[in-house]
Amino acid sequence: MVPFLVIGMMGMLDLGRAFYYQISLTNAVREAARYAASPYYTGLSPACNSIPPAASPGPNCPVPGDGAIKTRLAQELSGTGYVVDPNNIQIAPDQGTRVSNCGISGSCQYAITITATYQFNFITPIIGDLIGNPLTLRTSAIFRTEY
Repeated sequence: MVPFLVIGMMGMLDLGRAFYYQISLTNAVREAARYAASPYYTGLSPACNSIPPAASPGPNCPVPGDGAIKTRLAQELSGTGYVVDPNNIQIAPDQGTRVSNCGISGSCQYAITITATYQFNFITPIIGDLIGNPLTLRTSAIFRTEY
């Protein structure tokens, strides 16, 4: 009877870890979307680097770049104990579209979507077999831009 209780208890701890990771990922994606929707620069004469070939819109552009948004998401996850691969973070519309449409000051408001996925691995083998190992955690947030 004791082995079944131990496995059950470990399974509950694993499910608790999965919920913790999902909540942390949701909060980080929400914070990254809020950051992406806020004006990056509010100076008197904003100007953006042309995309492409510039990798970043530049410090004087009201539109935050994809790299800055992904960095913000990583900063939010810094205390959680896990890291999301930057390749598993999708931003829509992409940086080039945002810069070409909204790279100058004005009233440019549209929905921006941040989506992130993470492969969660269970420690308890039986729970992993029942639910599926790895478990794909996926979350997204949609904010309206303010620039």
